[in-house]
Amino acid sequence: MQVAVNQAKNQLSALIHAAEEGEEVVLTRHGKPVVRLVAEAANAAKPSREALAQEALERLRAFRALVKPDPSYVKGDWKNTATKAANNGDRH
Repeated sequence: MQVAVNQAKNQLSALIHAAEEGEEVVLTRHGKPVVRLVAEAANAAKPSREALAQEALERLRAFRALVKPDPSYVKGDWKNTATKAANNGDRH
């Protein structure tokens, strides 16, 4: 649909609604197209759970790549390591 700019002022809400519904809305000045109203893509599609999960996993992997493991950590000995850390290795 093409609408003159001076007419669009009076029906802007209806034109925005039409654009949100997927209709092509072009505003014209002296018969020449000057503006196209387009629905915002962010409103049209939300990311899927799978996409959000994939992004979270990628961020976690990037974070883990930055963290250096504690050299005194013994795999499978997390309880004793946690106890030592809490007591600074001193159990008197």
